[in-house]
Order: sequence, then C-alpha cells, then structure tokens
Amino acid sequence: MSRNKTNIKMQLNSRLDALLRIGMKKTNENRDTRNGSNPTRYEGIHSIKTADTYRRSINIFGDFCKRIGVKEIEQIDESVVRRFVEERSSNSAWTHSKDLAAINKVLGTLYTPSQFGIEQRKNENIVHNRQILTSNSTASAARNQEALWFAYATGARRESFQSVTPSHAIRSDDGTVIGFQFKEKGGRERNALILPSERQAMTVFVDRKLSEVGEDGQLVKPCDSNANPHFERAHYAKDLYKQMAEHKARNEDIYDGYRSIFLNERNYQKAIHHPRYSSDIVHGYDTRICAELSQQLGHNRIEVVINSYLRK
Repeated sequence: MSRNKTNIKMQLNSRLDALLRIGMKKTNENRDTRNGSNPTRYEGIHSIKTADTYRRSINIFGDFCKRIGVKEIEQIDESVVRRFVEERSSNSAWTHSKDLAAINKVLGTLYTPSQFGIEQRKNENIVHNRQILTSNSTASAARNQEALWFAYATGARRESFQSVTPSHAIRSDDGTVIGFQFKEKGGRERNALILPSERQAMTVFVDRKLSEVGEDGQLVKPCDSNANPHFERAHYAKDLYKQMAEHKARNEDIYDGYRSIFLNERNYQKAIHHPRYSSDIVHGYDTRICAELSQQLGHNRIEVVINSYLRK
C-alpha cells in the first residue's frame, strides 16, 4: 500500500460519510431495493444519532481489521466479520445486532446475527433508558421538572420535545391543547396525543409560553442528560393505555373528533389484522388499544408497545 493510501479505518469512515443524508426526508424513491433487503430500509443515513452509533461500531471494527492485517475494504468478507463477532462473543445480542447493522450499511452487505450463531435480540431484554439511573440521576432536580412532565404528558422522545414550539400544539375546537406535532429522527413528522388527564394543565402551560416566547420560541427547556425522560415516556404509555381503555368502556372519543389527525388508519388496520394479533386480547391487553397506542409512541408494532412499555 502506498504511503498516501488511507488506512482501513479511514476507508470505512469515508464510506460512512458518503452515506450521510442528515436533514433529508426519507421517501419511497430512496428505499433500498436490493434482493433480500428489508423492504422498509432506506439508502443512506438520515439521523445524526444513528450516524454516531454506526461510527462507534465502525471504528471498533476498523481497529480490529488493522490488527489482523486487513488493509483494503475489498479484503473484508464473511470470514473477517465472523472473526470480529467471535472476538466480541461476550457482548449482548443487541450489541452484535448494532455492529452488524453498521457493517451492513457501510459495506452494502446483508449479514444477519443468526448467520454467526447470535441469539435474536428481544425487546423485553432492553432496559436501557427505561429505568432511573439511581446512582447519578438528576430527575428530582427542580430544573428538570418541566421537561420531565412534558415527556410524561406527551410521550415524546428527548430529541423531539427539545425542538417543539407553541405553534406545534394541536388544539380542539374549544382551544384545549390535545396533542403536539413532533419531528422525529430522519425528519419524519408525527402527531401525538396528550394524556387526557394532563390536557388542561398543558393548555395553561402552552398559553403561558405563547405569551412569553411567541409561537416559534422554545417551549420546553432541555433537561439534563441523566434526567431520563424515557422513563416518563414509559409512564405515558401505561397511563395512556389505561385512559384509552376507560374512554372505550364509556364509549367516549379520546381523540375529541380528531382521530384522523392522530391515527393512520391504514397502519392501524395492518397492525390489528396481523396473524399474530388476530385475538381481541394479547398477553392480557386489548389488541386494538395497543395498535392505537403504538402510533402515539411513534411505532406501528403492537409487540413493541407490549414488551417494551406495558409489561415493564
């Protein structure tokens, strides 16, 4: 290799840089259509968080390649990836899946965990950001209460609510704030319900902020990195499920006539007609309520709601 030739780690990072599509919206035109690929997968990397996660994995993989004498990307084949996986055999199935996702994205490959004897990752085994980190949590600090309450009332991810403004509030005919429009990673937008129990307080909060910062001012101050709003997001899921069930029992509309704004009917029908969820009750939970709740959390899969939120 010539002196000016970049090393394997730099080559991998250069490939990763070429895939960045930060700020660009995902469209059907940029779906990955390779044979055997996931039909929901898109070309490029649209999220800063995902790019950072992939870069960490790629750098570890690059260091491994350098150590075993791999100098060119073209030299990386299944045997190299297998050696990498075997060397990190003590890691969790989740970490292996993350590493392979990064390698596949950069190399354009389709390696799967099962191909290397890795146990399938399971949502119910993931506890990160679903619990308070008691050793260094600042969740009780006064400066974080506003953000944590907002996360509880709306179920928003940290990345979403930190960019929200009063203009993103969705109001019913009587002016009550019943939801928010959020921008998720990759630039995707979605609408999410506010817990019915928190709507009056949220209306007062938004009206006050509107007078203080205007329509386009920051609505919620960011909370500390270890204040853990995802813990509140889990509480939102459980409480919204309960309140949805109560509204259903009373034959009341939790959407206040705005169902079409908060619920994608096509995705809802697809979820409830999945063969796995043909029963009205799954694991003790109302299937249709779970399908609706899933969309409020920014998902379209019933199992994610049940395993990652309701059963925790």
